[in-house]
Amino acid sequence: MYLNFNALPALIALAILVTVFAAIRRQQTGERVNLWLTGWAFILLRSVVEFAQSGIAWVAQIERAIGQCAMVMASIAFVVSVAPQATTWRRQLVIALVLGVPALAYTNAMLWGLNVNGFYYAVVLLGLLAALLLLWGWHQEITPYVLCVGLSLVGLAALIGWSISSGHPDYGVLLILASLNFFAGGLYWYRFNRPSAGVLSTVFGFVAWGLTFPALILLAKFAPSVRVESETWNIPKYLVAVGMIVTLLEDQVHATEHLAYHDELTGLPNRRLLQDRLTQALARADRTGCKVAVLLLDLDDFKEINDTFGHRIGDAVLQQVVARLSSRMRASDTLARSGGDEFTIVSEIATAEGAQSLASAMESALVLPLSVEGELVRTGVSAGYALYPDDGADPTELCAAADKAMYVSKRGLRSQ
Repeated sequence: MYLNFNALPALIALAILVTVFAAIRRQQTGERVNLWLTGWAFILLRSVVEFAQSGIAWVAQIERAIGQCAMVMASIAFVVSVAPQATTWRRQLVIALVLGVPALAYTNAMLWGLNVNGFYYAVVLLGLLAALLLLWGWHQEITPYVLCVGLSLVGLAALIGWSISSGHPDYGVLLILASLNFFAGGLYWYRFNRPSAGVLSTVFGFVAWGLTFPALILLAKFAPSVRVESETWNIPKYLVAVGMIVTLLEDQVHATEHLAYHDELTGLPNRRLLQDRLTQALARADRTGCKVAVLLLDLDDFKEINDTFGHRIGDAVLQQVVARLSSRMRASDTLARSGGDEFTIVSEIATAEGAQSLASAMESALVLPLSVEGELVRTGVSAGYALYPDDGADPTELCAAADKAMYVSKRGLRSQ
């Protein structure tokens, strides 16, 4: 055995990257991070094989096969991680098998010297048919996404078929690796769809990574004497890794900002965002001369629901309540969670009758019981409202007037 110290810098860098992704995985348990860690572990495996070489011919052939298959599996893991259809682990497995079986069969046949063109044609055809059937089976309609993916698959099959017919089936392995990286880059953009530093870096890195494989073909054909340092080929890998990490940081910042203005359980605006929306609504009312209704809603007997069924059921009840209330409102209205079982609505209306109609709609939304995990749960809502500028000149006065009206409504309900 001898050590290829030219591969040592890449090995160290990839080991650090895998350690970083493993640390991220402990903080974020999403499937995407798991698949990214898996992909980088495969890349690290390839680097280990390149660093520690046996020097024995038949063992070196096995090492080469391991390294090449590791590259294919890494690319497939990256594709699956951002595939929009990969919503469950079963679907992830199906995509991995549809992509991986033909890719690995082709790669290993080439590595072990199988010289039967019919086999390669069959693998390409079966792989194409399986991918197209899966694509159609999951979508059932021709959309721009389906059309782009379908045409890309057909184009890839045609290119590999050309390489076989031209006497260079070995080009097919490089075309497979290139296409997987192009797919990963395209799906990454399709999944995140934002021009941020992390997303752009990752997409550009995948495209550059994919281009390295046809570049190898072109160099071997037109400039065989040109030697490119291994670290140059590794630059796209590092760009992808850094881009992925930056993407995760961007998502974390976005989630933190979202939680600063939204309720974590229901996703509704919290008091902070409610105050901002109300202030904006009052400013528009001053300009247009319309009215603003502030409705305060309080769930009836919600404490008893928590005591009887537990807080898990209580949380599910709140989520269903939000869905029902939202279905009775206009898209322009704001529904916010202003307390444990209290909600506030801000609605721009033309007349006072509009506020009364909205309050009645909220009360009727919970007439029927809720079905939560097989349990029928009954609750209601007491609503009180105040109008701007009739009942208050600022947000504080309006909310106080709505709160007073709500408690009048609740006492009236209890006295019945």
